Amino acid sequence: MSGFAIAIVCAASDVGREILAVLRERAVPVEEFRLFDDLADGDDASEPADDDEVIRPLADVDFAGVDAAFLCARPDQASEWAARATAAGALVIDVTQALAEAGEARLIVPEVNADAIEEALESGIFGSPVPTAVGLSVLLKAIDDPAELKRVAVTSLEPVSQLGRPAVEELVEQTRALLNGQSPDVQVFPHRIAFNVIPQSGEFVSGGRTRGEWLIESQTRRVLDLPDLPIAVTSVCVPTFFGHAAAVSIETERPFDADAARAVLREAPGLLLHDESGSSSYPTFVDVIGSDATHVGRLRDDPTVPFGLGLWVAIDGLRKGAAVNAVQIAERALRARG
Repeated sequence: MSGFAIAIVCAASDVGREILAVLRERAVPVEEFRLFDDLADGDDASEPADDDEVIRPLADVDFAGVDAAFLCARPDQASEWAARATAAGALVIDVTQALAEAGEARLIVPEVNADAIEEALESGIFGSPVPTAVGLSVLLKAIDDPAELKRVAVTSLEPVSQLGRPAVEELVEQTRALLNGQSPDVQVFPHRIAFNVIPQSGEFVSGGRTRGEWLIESQTRRVLDLPDLPIAVTSVCVPTFFGHAAAVSIETERPFDADAARAVLREAPGLLLHDESGSSSYPTFVDVIGSDATHVGRLRDDPTVPFGLGLWVAIDGLRKGAAVNAVQIAERALRARG
């Protein structure tokens, strides 16, 4: 075989389709795609997912001869699929968060902890963090190395697509209803999302945090290998379809001002600095869609602490925060395995 056999479970999901697109764009040598997802009753295969590729039922999932398998949805079944895939000799890249939460997957952001990929080859199971944790990890790694992080506070702005297609459809329907003078239905979100912001991402857990906030905090610490780093996150659902952004306040142990940060961030792998002080050159949601980079702007000194910075970070959560990160993991893991 001249290329790899790649399986994508839940390939019709937004992230599954994006992973397929990224694999093609990056010219990963793939000999065979095996695409699986839920199909209508009685269907044996769906319409082509991309040119000549068809999506087959989840009941037909087969990992024999597969080199790498991407798990893109149905977290309740991720552990079962991972066991079947690794038993067949496939590497597993989980985008559902289920295996990482269960302690079965090593969380990887290649710009930050690529060395951990080889360490995790024995288990063969890798996790891609939530999108905001991907962007934060790339940023914070670049600052921790020269200045040592002391404390991080984050206000994360999450698009409705974070909760899947039903959430996207709810924003569309609520917007249409309001513009036509009608009362919108509220089903997916705890409050109306159209023309509104909601300071809640997922259900509430211990300490008054939401599950979304806990995931960002805990996964960022794990990727950075800084288990004691104080990180406080407030996640806010905003009425946009795609894109993730965060306002970040950083305190460091050693002197590190905005000028020093600029010099470091310009050279950081995977990071794009938008830096024209006093101008509107900062990255917005619209600017980062389709980009593979982590974008940073609004970089400034924080005068309220001895050594502090304020800044803005934005990524395409579907692309860089999920699909690109997952494909980068697979590329490196397949090379490392040889």
